[in-house]
Amino acid sequence: MLAYFYLISATVVSTVISIMSATFSRRNRTKSNISSIYNVLVTLSAASVWGIFYFSDFTFDPKVILYSLGYGVFYIIAMSGLYKALASGSVSLTAFVKQLSLIAVAIWGFLFWNAAIETTVVIGLVLIVAALYLCFKPDKDTHTKPLTFKWVIFASMLLVGNAGCSIIQKMQQTEFEGSHGNMLMFFGCFSSVLFCTAKFIRGPRCKIAELDKRSLLCPVFGGISSALLGKCFILLINSPMSESVFFPCIAVGGLILTTVYSFVVYRERLRVHQWIGLAVGAVALVFLNI
Repeated sequence: MLAYFYLISATVVSTVISIMSATFSRRNRTKSNISSIYNVLVTLSAASVWGIFYFSDFTFDPKVILYSLGYGVFYIIAMSGLYKALASGSVSLTAFVKQLSLIAVAIWGFLFWNAAIETTVVIGLVLIVAALYLCFKPDKDTHTKPLTFKWVIFASMLLVGNAGCSIIQKMQQTEFEGSHGNMLMFFGCFSSVLFCTAKFIRGPRCKIAELDKRSLLCPVFGGISSALLGKCFILLINSPMSESVFFPCIAVGGLILTTVYSFVVYRERLRVHQWIGLAVGAVALVFLNI
């Protein structure tokens, strides 16, 4: 039962991350170069939470530092790919790739972690891919940015970066038998803070004084949620639940909650294929948990 609590918690905080990012962007849509300050505040908040986890239960093994650096590299690749993909191509397709990265981790589990390949799980994965496509499929009557080679490169960075973070967590926890998870994440996030801060100082910066002051809480809550999501991942990795189940569940569960939030709060009109996608996603969750 604890595994399902971690799963639900991970789905909720994953949704909060998306909501915080969207809220920050909406409140500062006329400002330029806002991604740099957002990245600094997100990584700093996440590293602070992991610092609390880590130093309240201090452990140390120098070998874990290598995994932390690997996690930091993949995290940076994911963030860079996300914002550059959004800037150079379709927003909906970029969001599709972001969710698809968790499915990639499940497939990795089949190939390298000897995850059990059950008929219901395979059906669930296929339905989730279909659900994600239906929810993010561009409409012919809307103006979307054409796909370019640059977007493909940046979207690939996003997919590889997101999947890489989760794979690094699994590899480290497996090798160290469930130990040093807090250390892994603290030093991983801390290295990301250093990179994002250096990029903020050296690159074009937004004028912080011009930002909506209330929106500055969004990256803080987003970073806290990111840390809690990472904690849930570690707990799920060390639970009896298979990666082929909980990663896809988080992907489609977060999609459903985010879409419902946008419909209720922002009054965003959903098209028929999006409602069908949500229904298919719900059915997929049933197959994954049989």
